[in-house]
Amino acid sequence: MTSTTTTRFALLVQENQWDSYEKFCIHFAKAAARAAERENDPRLARVEVSRSSFDRYMGRRGSIKTTPRRDAYLVLRHMFNMAPERLFKTVEPGALASRRASTDISSAPAASLGFDDALAVVAQTHKLTSSNADDPVLIMVRRSISGIIDRYEAQGPQQLAGEARVVREMLHGVLAGQQPPRVRAELFRLASQAAGLLGYMAVNAGAAYDLVNAYCSEAESLAREVGDIPMEMWASGTRSLGLYYQKRYAEADDAALAGIALAPDNPQAIRLLVNGRSRALARLDDRRGAEQAIGEALELSDRQTALPGGLTSCISFGPYSMARTLANAITTRLSLGDTGEVLTHAKQIDELIAHSDSDWSRALVGLDTATALLQQPSPEVEQAMALGRLALRSGTTAPIRSVWERANELYQCAERWHDEPDVGDYAEELRTWRSQPQAGMIVVGSRAQIAP
Repeated sequence: MTSTTTTRFALLVQENQWDSYEKFCIHFAKAAARAAERENDPRLARVEVSRSSFDRYMGRRGSIKTTPRRDAYLVLRHMFNMAPERLFKTVEPGALASRRASTDISSAPAASLGFDDALAVVAQTHKLTSSNADDPVLIMVRRSISGIIDRYEAQGPQQLAGEARVVREMLHGVLAGQQPPRVRAELFRLASQAAGLLGYMAVNAGAAYDLVNAYCSEAESLAREVGDIPMEMWASGTRSLGLYYQKRYAEADDAALAGIALAPDNPQAIRLLVNGRSRALARLDDRRGAEQAIGEALELSDRQTALPGGLTSCISFGPYSMARTLANAITTRLSLGDTGEVLTHAKQIDELIAHSDSDWSRALVGLDTATALLQQPSPEVEQAMALGRLALRSGTTAPIRSVWERANELYQCAERWHDEPDVGDYAEELRTWRSQPQAGMIVVGSRAQIAP
């Protein structure tokens, strides 16, 4: 290196034996942390120097024509306690010789004693503990997932599936990099949630079961790797839900049972019992099994000390609230023909349903109640059809498969009164509902009878 291309920066780096890019980056990162604190600017802690910039600073790619950009400028000032304008001025190669001469030459080189170089050890440690996912990244992903859950029942899978896909793909990309175990475990947990959300959305959107199963398998596998049993149970419950809407009721029960076996006393078992097992068993005409599943869900709910109140979101990763459990019990009781129980449970949660933000819950409970009014010993056709029309309007904002299925079941129950004007009005409401562009995949993917 000639005197015309030698800078004070290059000489200081050589003097400190930081002339390998990796060693320099270690000391630069420490200086960045100091600069962030002293300048009260957290962004500075994340400033890095690329290999090409380092080579340019060292004069390996020609002379420095301008000082580094602002963030790097501030870090370098704290690193060398010198303004970068002075740092990158050319100097004579021997300018720092006197300082080098003061080094304790009596110290034996580490390598001659069989040890590693000290800076090499630091570099290796830094590499092992470095991460491409700092706290801001994790916070952003958590907020994104929470935001999707909070908006799900208002916007539905049609609007939010793309957002969930971006989160999942971003997490997969980050996981291809390097993180310490603590961060990697959190990324696995978040990636499991992202896959789980997409699995649930696929069920609601009427997607093919193979896709539902693929997402659920991914969610289960990732959760299992980090010992997140509640999330693994949640994914099993979503698989069960997908099988239920495929009318594969025995398999739906098996999936729910497998999830319960992971931790029978975990609050997630409430959902598996009342949404998974009881509804599937009722469709299989197993009254005893269905009633037992409802009883176990209610008993497990009573044993919990901190169940959420109100009507929890259907896609929430938290445990079922009592109101959500009763809403699922209504569906089971309807399949068993227990119309009195359906109407009783509906009254118990009527106030919560009326004031809930969940249009889907209003629609589903309303449709179940309307069907019960037709199935009771003294059918109330006019009231049932009025309630059915009101329920369909509640589920119009973001159409989902479960609303379509139950709306068709109500129509099938009402066919014996097809000459009644109220039944005709309900059929017209159902035709309007299915004509929505967003309902296309749901209607095509469903095996439910389509109203004429």
